[in-house]
Amino acid sequence: MAKTFIAECREGQAVTSFFLVRAKEIRRRRNGEPFLSLSLGDRTGELPAVMWEGFQEAAASLHDGDVVKVQATVGSYQGERQLQVQRIRLASEEDGVTLEDFLPRSPRDPALALDVLQAASRRMLDPHLRALLEDLWADAEFVRAFSDAPAAKGLHHAYLGGLVEHTASVVALCEVMATHYEGVDRDLLVGSAILHDVGKLRELQWRGTFEYTDAGRLLGHITQGVLFVEERLRKFPDFPPPRRDQLLHNILSHHGELEWGSPKRPKTLEAVILHHVENLDGKVNQFQAFGREHRDPERPGWTTYIRVLDRYLYVGPPPGEPGPAPPPPGPGEGDGEP
Repeated sequence: MAKTFIAECREGQAVTSFFLVRAKEIRRRRNGEPFLSLSLGDRTGELPAVMWEGFQEAAASLHDGDVVKVQATVGSYQGERQLQVQRIRLASEEDGVTLEDFLPRSPRDPALALDVLQAASRRMLDPHLRALLEDLWADAEFVRAFSDAPAAKGLHHAYLGGLVEHTASVVALCEVMATHYEGVDRDLLVGSAILHDVGKLRELQWRGTFEYTDAGRLLGHITQGVLFVEERLRKFPDFPPPRRDQLLHNILSHHGELEWGSPKRPKTLEAVILHHVENLDGKVNQFQAFGREHRDPERPGWTTYIRVLDRYLYVGPPPGEPGPAPPPPGPGEGDGEP
């Protein structure tokens, strides 16, 4: 059976296909009757789903991360597509499904992003930082995990290869900042950028679905990243303590504010730059994802209302379609006046 992907689902369409269970919950209608609420997804996106009747067996046997075969109709709820499920079962080996269909993957080759990071490491003049990073790039297990991992469960770069893509983008921007502003320690800034999210290798798991590990929930990726770097630094007893402290500070403070999860706020020029660059790259990726996944069919150029941002977004017309007409000239414009 040819798979129907989430991105292909249109309102009113009957769908029989395989999806990944990303969340499952028994909820109650206003009259108190229970129903099964699901989030079903694949590598092209995810949709909420509901099953009103005959869901008891499925609710008991299904878990997050399971691949399921679904018979459903694409409806809508509060202006968004929703799968209204009639039948659902676990996929079997005979179905021949592959997880590559269900986990979103970066459209960019992670090997190219890895090349960016390795090249940036080779340009370092600081022998201690360069040795630390070269030791990481020589670790095949680390490189494989770093190339595969998502950068988040859902906010930005939430797909396979997202971590290395995000990190390479942050590094490229930091290299520009290092040449644009005076007094920036380029090696410290770039080294910190390479390592700032390394704790996500321990915070997240990406086998079947993207989810937090127990250690990820208890410690978070910032603490995990500092612990990871501390462990690797034990191999380099000559690493200068002041350099170590600055490197760890940049990792600790890269979320910028205490209420945003940073144990420390930025106190060095490199930490300030890293925070803003990292935040910018995540916000741009999030904006682009919303623009792709939530276009409003009734208002070309706009998204539907994005609850997490509390706003609509203007993303421009689809490729090949003309944009909005320019506004009429204002006073003094186009009338021959200087």
